[in-house]
Amino acid sequence: MTTKPASLGIIHKILIVLVIINIVGDIGNVAFWWANSASRSSLNQSYIGVTAGNFNALIAGTIVLLIVSVVFIIGLFGLMKQMKWAPQLIVAISVANRALALVLYLISPAFAFWAVWSIILIALSYFDWRKMDTATAAT
Repeated sequence: MTTKPASLGIIHKILIVLVIINIVGDIGNVAFWWANSASRSSLNQSYIGVTAGNFNALIAGTIVLLIVSVVFIIGLFGLMKQMKWAPQLIVAISVANRALALVLYLISPAFAFWAVWSIILIALSYFDWRKMDTATAAT
């Protein structure tokens, strides 16, 4: 006899959707950078773009965003399997992503938008983790 884990509800589903959107956005951002040189202005005028050069900023930004995307994908699979570590991973990579963004991007209104996006991901991940924690304690 197998037991099905308790449903985690709407917060869990919303978190999964937002993580998918985040993954698509990060990978799309990298593709857009490589396809359109005008889109690299946030990289070229940033700290790393000024100190290391525009092409090196593009390479660094690409590597960072692809690594972040891979970690988000791992977190997504954990969320889909309702693993307790997955929301914690989403929190960790969201914080690391914003910290790396300080070096990679020019601070602008778009930076504030992504900071709010990260706060939403962190809050939903925390609530989802707490729900998982109470669901585990109840069984």
